[in-house]
Amino acid sequence: MATPAPNQPRVHRSAWDVFRIPLLVDVACGLGLGFALVGDGVWDGLSWLALSLPIVLTIVCWCRANDPR
Repeated sequence: MATPAPNQPRVHRSAWDVFRIPLLVDVACGLGLGFALVGDGVWDGLSWLALSLPIVLTIVCWCRANDPR
């Protein structure tokens, strides 16, 4: 286990803190797959929105990681 830097306090996170966002993305993707199975028209649009969420989040996080602070 890596030791923290001397001037930074050690932060303890609960499982909910760690897995909250991935769980919400997973639920959104599951809903998107369900919407795709339900029907056509509006359901297709909702499924595209829900299933594009991981792609959008990946691009946003990738851009933030490359942004110098």
